[in-house]
Amino acid sequence: MKNIAAIALFVVATFIAAGPAHAQDHLVKATVPFNFTVGDQALPSGTYTIGSRMTTADVLAIRNWDKKVNILSMGLPNQGNPGHDNTLVFHKYGNQYYLSEIRSEGASIDVRFPVSKAEKRAKSQVEEAGLSVNDPVLIALN
Repeated sequence: MKNIAAIALFVVATFIAAGPAHAQDHLVKATVPFNFTVGDQALPSGTYTIGSRMTTADVLAIRNWDKKVNILSMGLPNQGNPGHDNTLVFHKYGNQYYLSEIRSEGASIDVRFPVSKAEKRAKSQVEEAGLSVNDPVLIALN
């Protein structure tokens, strides 16, 4: 009986230990040379790792260990992306950048971020000033 309990305990411990190893199978890394916004959170330039859990692929952890940044953000499945090109896509209004999409075939991350109120306001201000809205800015994943 003790052997069965020991085997069961070993199996449970193995699954618990293996859990964190698979917790962030979807992981990408990118160096962003400018400050940017994700949702309503302003982030500094730097090297970021972005990951999602297999069970909740649309919830992304965005981290920059050097600058002590660790946020969670909700993305939406990117149905409109015809192909994966391993990039971060930013919208730029004036000197403000907003993370719009993450496209990574290798990490199975293909999400877009909803347009925030701050981004709508920045776009409106640029248009009211008579300036053109630029094409998206693409940053390659490392």
